Amino acid sequence: MSYKITVEPSGNRFEAEPSETLLQAGLRAGLNLGHNCANGSCGECRARLLSGDIAPLAHFDFHFGELEKQQGWFLLCSCRAASDLVVEAYELDSAAEVPEQRVSAKVGRIERLQDDILQLTVRTPRSGGLHFLAGQGVALAFDYLQPKILPIASCPCDSIQLRFHLRRCAGDPFSEFVFDRLRKGGEVRLRGPCGDFTLDEASNRPLVFITWESGFAPVSSLIDHAIQRDIDRSIDLYWLSAIPRGHYLSNYCRAWRDVLDDFRYHSIDLVPAGTEQLDHVIERILRVHTLLADHDYYLALPQVGLDLARVLLNEAGVPDEQIRTSVMSQP
Repeated sequence: MSYKITVEPSGNRFEAEPSETLLQAGLRAGLNLGHNCANGSCGECRARLLSGDIAPLAHFDFHFGELEKQQGWFLLCSCRAASDLVVEAYELDSAAEVPEQRVSAKVGRIERLQDDILQLTVRTPRSGGLHFLAGQGVALAFDYLQPKILPIASCPCDSIQLRFHLRRCAGDPFSEFVFDRLRKGGEVRLRGPCGDFTLDEASNRPLVFITWESGFAPVSSLIDHAIQRDIDRSIDLYWLSAIPRGHYLSNYCRAWRDVLDDFRYHSIDLVPAGTEQLDHVIERILRVHTLLADHDYYLALPQVGLDLARVLLNEAGVPDEQIRTSVMSQP
């Protein structure tokens, strides 16, 4: 059986199984619970029990004083629910609050999505996954190569298996190494997370995502996170590509229709016109949303596309607070 957990002061709720820690259950549900080491050492995930019963599940080294114990303080990463609970816990409000982490990981899987696009799955230790917010990125480093920041394509509900999308770029040593020489089990060092292309969960406005080719990666993370959090908002996804078969996970997008009540997926092919038509297409997309100021916009585009979109949105009365951007490289 599962137990119902209420987090104060936010009022967020999730369910927890007796076999998992409260931190694992909360992250699986998409909550941005404050934590760092996840192994009972740092104390960043401490919470206070307001009602209900908990039980120890994992060893921890963090020390609570006697007064703190009497007040009901405990570690989310080391305890499980033994009944329905109400707990007081810290939840992150912004990307700036996520601490920088250094994690040694291994390559779990390398999957070709198209001839020049692959999905890289990196597996972190179970004792210390990467804590990040949906839409953020992380620097990946391999021996003898300059680190490269890539957006995380997976949902924060799984901090152990992280997915990345990478496009082959001629002359780029990093992409050439990953495509040609990297193998399952290879070591990779992670540093991050970074970036503020994150979901405004306090808003109830409809969501519009406009992405360019592999810019789909952070958008995928954001939409999967919205599903985990059961966010009840209209979503329009526009995926632009100027390369053949550039919408490399269209089936994944169509599957979102089965779990989201108000979701529309638009794949826009710019072949053979290429990037020359990018401005025109963005202008046409934004014209569709006649009540522009009533939406939140998430744009993962080349810089030229971001500049135009921001101008058009500002002219339509959309404040910068409703526009979040991620710069994608342009071939």
